[in-house]
Amino acid sequence: MATMMDLMLSIVLGGTLMVIVLNANEIAAENQSVYNGDMLVQEMLTSVAQVVEGEIRNMGFGVPENKASILYADTSRMIFLTDLSRSGVSLDTIQYLLGDTLDLSYTQNELDRLLYRRVNSQPATQIGAVTIFHLSYITKAGEVLTTPVTPGRLTEIHVVEVTIEVQNPYAMTRKPGETIGIGERSALYSSSIWQQTRLASQNSRR
Repeated sequence: MATMMDLMLSIVLGGTLMVIVLNANEIAAENQSVYNGDMLVQEMLTSVAQVVEGEIRNMGFGVPENKASILYADTSRMIFLTDLSRSGVSLDTIQYLLGDTLDLSYTQNELDRLLYRRVNSQPATQIGAVTIFHLSYITKAGEVLTTPVTPGRLTEIHVVEVTIEVQNPYAMTRKPGETIGIGERSALYSSSIWQQTRLASQNSRR
């Protein structure tokens, strides 16, 4: 009888220890996945933000004082002039625009969109995948302009406020191949945001 009790106790204790070990491995794997996801989105955000920040700070370079630097300004699309070659010979038209979620319908994250950059009449190139790309425009007096900014007020833009968010395109808490329904946000996504960074072009009229 005592032998039977010892055997049952050993089975219970062994099962408990196995469950603890399996849970510990699962937690460790999830933490590693979260860490890798965080690193991924930080790198993606840095890559996108550096391009956008650098170009907006230099927009209007080489544009004459009597000519508008910004041609179009809306919440997710902006067109402006600059001299990319720094030659002083001709001006280039730069456009930033946000794509549709259908562009990245193959990822698990249904909020993913591509951010595009177009130079003159060339085909648009992909800057990166983002979940938020929002632009606001502020005058020197601090007024936030209504978007899209009317043509008569484009020359009043003194500061561009940029909000960018990047999320991991793949859920980290789902098994490989498991389907995530459209609009479902119960899955865990690493996220990083570059928010309310006010960029004043060094070439804008002060």
